[in-house]
Amino acid sequence: INAEYGKQWYQRRVRGEVFKRFVKGVFYVGKGKRSRPFAHLQDATQQNKHGIVGAKIRRIRDIWTDGRGVVSLQVYSNTMAEEAFTREALMIECLGLKNLTNEKKGEWYGVSRAWTVGRRRGVGLSLLYRAHLTLINEGHRELRKEDIPH
Repeated sequence: INAEYGKQWYQRRVRGEVFKRFVKGVFYVGKGKRSRPFAHLQDATQQNKHGIVGAKIRRIRDIWTDGRGVVSLQVYSNTMAEEAFTREALMIECLGLKNLTNEKKGEWYGVSRAWTVGRRRGVGLSLLYRAHLTLINEGHRELRKEDIPH
């Protein structure tokens, strides 16, 4: 019993650590409208005419400078706009705006407007965990600057 319990404990701990690493890697949450996620990457490949670079573009460029690629994970497709906005807001609430490059918290629709902060964070955590499982099950590809058409 002790060996089996130890194995289960270790597997749960490893899964928890992997999920924590996933959460720490999230720097932007968007509703994922069509090709918008790739538009952010294209923006990062171009010079801004005004010399102003937002936090999201800086973060993408920093990842590329470190020799890594950006993983764009689109998990909740085929949803109505209100649902997509609410999911976005729930995940932002869970992660905390200060930990992201998003400029605003998101918009609440339907019954989620009346939810407590604790409930919103709990549902946001569930959505993030589902996104994490999608990444594990489907794999990922790091998108480097040279992968993005100009």
